[in-house]
Amino acid sequence: MTGYHDLSEPIGQYLRRTALTSSHGALYFTDRHGHPFHLRSAHDPDRWQLPGGDTRTGETPWQSARSRAREQLGIDVETERRLLAVLHHAPTTQRPLAATDYIFDGGTLDDDQLHRIRLTTAHTDWAVDTLWRWRNRMRPQDHRRLMLVDRARRARTTLYAEDTDPGADAFEGVLVLVTTPARDRVLLNLRDDHPGIAWPGHWAPIGGWREGHESAHDCATREIREEAGITVTALRPLDAPRHPLIADTTTVLHAVYDGPEGALVLGEGQAVRLVRREEIPALRTPPYLAHYLAHL
Repeated sequence: MTGYHDLSEPIGQYLRRTALTSSHGALYFTDRHGHPFHLRSAHDPDRWQLPGGDTRTGETPWQSARSRAREQLGIDVETERRLLAVLHHAPTTQRPLAATDYIFDGGTLDDDQLHRIRLTTAHTDWAVDTLWRWRNRMRPQDHRRLMLVDRARRARTTLYAEDTDPGADAFEGVLVLVTTPARDRVLLNLRDDHPGIAWPGHWAPIGGWREGHESAHDCATREIREEAGITVTALRPLDAPRHPLIADTTTVLHAVYDGPEGALVLGEGQAVRLVRREEIPALRTPPYLAHYLAHL
C-alpha cells in the first residue's frame, strides 16, 4: 500500500523528504440558466473565485468547501458530495507550499438563494455570467480552470489538472471550417440571437466545447453531427496563425463534406447552410472568419 509513512523510517527523516502541501475545498455553483457563479476577491479585485477556502485542522476538503461557502455566502446549500476536479499547483515565490484544490459540484442557486446572499469582508461582489463572458472578466489561468470544472460537470466525470504545464491539456473547444471538396462553399450556422453567447445573430462556423476526455477530432465530429446532422471527412488542424479573437484553448480545424446540402439537419441555432464563398462578405460574420478562409 502506498501513501502512508513507513513506520521503520524516523518521522523526522520522512518529513524532510516529503513535499509540504496545503489543500483547499471549493463548490462550483451555477444559476438556473447554467451560468457559473463566482466571488470577487476583496484582496485582489481582479480575481474571481469559487466559494471555498483552505482545509483547516481536522477538516476534509469536502467539509472545508461547505463550511467556507456557508461563511462566505451567508446561506446554507444542501448538495450531494460529488467531486468534479482535482487541481495541483506547484510552489511559487508567493506561495511556498504546493497546493491541491478539490472542486465539488455545488448544484444550482435559484433566484431566491441568490437574493439572500450576504457577503463577508473577504469578497466585495458576486456574479453569474456565461462561459463566454467570463473569459473577458477573469485571468486566463482562472478561465482555463473554470472551463475544466464546467466540462467535468457536463460530462459527469472527475478531471485532474496541473498548473506546471498549462499547455499540456489546454484544449477546451473547437472551431471547424467545413467546406465542400472544391472549397467553394463553407458550412455556416446562423447563431441564436441571445445576449451572452459568442457572436449572437452571426453566421459562424461550427464550434463547441469539449466533452469529458474527447480529443479535438472527436469533439469536432460530434459538434458537426449535433449542429448540422452530417458526417465529415478529411478532418485536420488548419495551418493558420491564431486570430486574436480565438482563445488559446480553442483548436481550429478544417473538414470536408461531399454530400448534398439537402442532408443538412438544423440541430442548434436558427439556420445552417452551405454558403458560396463569394456570398460570405455580404453576411454578418465574426471577424475571424475571413482570416481563416484566407488560409484554406
